[in-house]
Amino acid sequence: MRRNTAIHRARTCYDHLAGTAGVELLDELLSRGMLEVKGGARPSYGVTPEGTRALTERKVDILLALKSRRMFAFGCLDWTERRPHLGGALGAAILDALELAGVVRREEGSRAVSLREPVSGWLDRLNL
Repeated sequence: MRRNTAIHRARTCYDHLAGTAGVELLDELLSRGMLEVKGGARPSYGVTPEGTRALTERKVDILLALKSRRMFAFGCLDWTERRPHLGGALGAAILDALELAGVVRREEGSRAVSLREPVSGWLDRLNL
């Protein structure tokens, strides 16, 4: 796959963000201390108190994600990057918040997602 394509840069994987942007999102959440790695055969994550505050300020519905019957947050192997992006109910909630904030726009009839700004920029600012 060519590296400089829309679907490589940002796309949906089921209902969460994947591609280069999805991998960068997970890296940012971990490096900023918003998520912590939990044990298990597949990487899974928990939200830290700082992460709860920061993500809630950015309109991520963490409570709804926690109530979901599906896995909360796990590393979903990205097929283009060969590294994990954030899957699960939390990954879906974050993609919804990114879309609500105008950071991403889903392309109709495609899994490609248009990025209006880097996800790190969204994490740097408050959506109040």
